[in-house]
Amino acid sequence: MKIYRIFFYILFLSLTFNKSKGQIQINTISLVSSENLSTMFCFNNSKLMKGNSISDRYLVYYNSDTIFLNVKQSGTWTKKVVYTGSNLSSATISYNNDTIWVCWQELINIRARFSPDLGDSWSDIIEIAGFSRVGSPSIFAAENGKVHFAWHKQGSGDTAIYYRYYFNGSLSDTIRLSNVMKQGLAPSLIAIGDTVLCTWKENPLPSQVWFRRSFDGGNIWDPSFSQPTNLISLTKDPNLAHAFDSTLNKHYVYLAYDGKNMIYLQRTTNFGDSWSHPDTISNLHKLSQFAHIDCNDNGFVGLSYEQRPIGTSLLDDSKKDVGFTYSTNWGEPESFSVDTLAYTHNSLGSVYPAINKIDDNNFFLTWLTRDTLNNIAKVLERRIHITGTLGINTQTQNVSQTINLFPNPISTQMQLHMDNPLKNATVTVYNILGQQVMEYKNINGSYVMLKTNNLTNGIYFVRILQSSEIIAVRKVVVKY
Repeated sequence: MKIYRIFFYILFLSLTFNKSKGQIQINTISLVSSENLSTMFCFNNSKLMKGNSISDRYLVYYNSDTIFLNVKQSGTWTKKVVYTGSNLSSATISYNNDTIWVCWQELINIRARFSPDLGDSWSDIIEIAGFSRVGSPSIFAAENGKVHFAWHKQGSGDTAIYYRYYFNGSLSDTIRLSNVMKQGLAPSLIAIGDTVLCTWKENPLPSQVWFRRSFDGGNIWDPSFSQPTNLISLTKDPNLAHAFDSTLNKHYVYLAYDGKNMIYLQRTTNFGDSWSHPDTISNLHKLSQFAHIDCNDNGFVGLSYEQRPIGTSLLDDSKKDVGFTYSTNWGEPESFSVDTLAYTHNSLGSVYPAINKIDDNNFFLTWLTRDTLNNIAKVLERRIHITGTLGINTQTQNVSQTINLFPNPISTQMQLHMDNPLKNATVTVYNILGQQVMEYKNINGSYVMLKTNNLTNGIYFVRILQSSEIIAVRKVVVKY
């Protein structure tokens, strides 16, 4: 079995990459803005930066009376006001379809608004939840136009996680997600089409991380509650991220959280039916909290967190630094780097770090440094850049091509369906050893039928080449 895995790995590399895999570069630290010392980042379950490119990005932060959106365009940061009020906290951002969404807590309310023009104008306030002891809002603007919200609310007997979505100008009904008579806190949610996933921490102590899902856009939720693990206690502040490996047609959902001052990662490839064993991500010789996670569709998974030396006080910000580690292999166990690459070695301390994806090749770490002597808070960032050749995933996206191969398993013939017609393409079939066993040239059209009756039972790979570019690799099984 181990030999077969090696063959799979070598073959996929040879079929899907023209050069070696990209390298990770961590750029120098840049100052975004100098703000009042009271400036805050939402530090547990939120996203802080979104955008289209390294020159088109949006960063959210706040103090008790103002929420700011700092917009970078053409190399210049321009600070804009999202909202002014009182007792503001937990501002978080989402972005899709050229619309910026910001959600926050204002004392006893969870509120949101959106801007279609980079923060120059804003919608009316959208009341997500109100007139109760609420907190920790999470927001996700999905590609299908739905904007999903989750938060916690304290009642007379317990504290619970609640959910609703905004779509076509209206809010859905509110749904309770967490267990009855427990203390659900700090939710995080993401959406992939109509699949909506939510995680949260739940007390009483020792706290545990819980998970729940919906497959119809958030209207009906799986009646079962699940714990990704019960091996670790005192877990809190979970975060979710999603990646799709188009080569293998495989979804990855990543779950990061902290427990007993360590950062852990679990993943699922079946949207939560089963989870991997918790993998320790952070430095064993430091104390870590506030895990943030983001990823791309080419195998990169990055985690950031706040850490400090053992024996130091949680209240001493000057001892805190940016923890960061990454995998370039879909978060496989033991595939993560050491966490020293992003250290700031800042004598004033670096607090509330968060990793933020801008595009598949560019991520940004953001954090705050508090200068109490000069009464300012510095908003800082550091670019994480993935250089080198893009793999089959990106190449397939660039040609806007969706290719379906069926049946699978095949016997005497296989059929290819394409959303864009092939033009003088070459279809090559390789066996498990990487040896070419069949080739069809000058293939044209959106529907192609190819004979495979000369193949013996086994596993094969079908590569489609067009204009000297690999546009798809599919694994098939031949079975008579």
